[in-house]
Amino acid sequence: MRNTILIWLLLTVTILTGCTNSQQANNIKDKPLTQAQINEIIEATNEGLIKDIDFSEVTKPDPAQQAEINQKMRNLGEKLKGKVTIENTNIVVARVNGEAVTAADWYYEKNWEAGKAENKNEPAPSNEEIFNNLLKLKVVSSTARKLELYPPDEQINAYMADQRKYMEKLRPEEITVLLKAWNISEEEYFLLMEDRLIDSLAKANWRVYLQKYLQEDELGYAVKSPLWVDDDKIMSLLEEPEVEVTPEGRQLGITY
Repeated sequence: MRNTILIWLLLTVTILTGCTNSQQANNIKDKPLTQAQINEIIEATNEGLIKDIDFSEVTKPDPAQQAEINQKMRNLGEKLKGKVTIENTNIVVARVNGEAVTAADWYYEKNWEAGKAENKNEPAPSNEEIFNNLLKLKVVSSTARKLELYPPDEQINAYMADQRKYMEKLRPEEITVLLKAWNISEEEYFLLMEDRLIDSLAKANWRVYLQKYLQEDELGYAVKSPLWVDDDKIMSLLEEPEVEVTPEGRQLGITY
């Protein structure tokens, strides 16, 4: 369970609930949601996402596993140091359907994916692959915004409070290692992760919308990772996105 929460903290994985409503599915697609439907979707997301955990059941890795995890987090923190910064959250490198991609977003995604590839002894992903990951993230956020499912302040505040509670209760050793190598405080960590957490919430709300109104395969979701969404659904959003790469983005090697 502890590993699940760690991934949740670092990668903003969300655990959702939702059910298919085939009677409404035929009538809802491409039509505006009512406020009642929006509230229902957000409530369903929150029920699965923001809840108490029995911390007494949380187990720690054995010392060898912990040392390996710590080293990976140390390596990541060193790569993020001086790049994923508060200042870089203010530098827009691209806009996707009006959603901003910042220099901090770019550096985080690039170094996180490079670290994963290194752990698997695979080549580091290209700039094109990195930007495609961010495109997927932002087209989902823009779609959620269009549906009026972009997270409202109340949902964001509750989710952030939950994140802080888990950090306070668990005090994961590897997070301490990460923050030290990254050379940031815990408060800076939450500020830097906030936009990613909000994008995660937007995806969570959209996922519940898909499950409730577009006849998604409920079993398919149950056997996948918690934030899994069928790539076909996201790919359809990538057909004609409005993408602008700024001069700052081009300097970083971003093209589209």
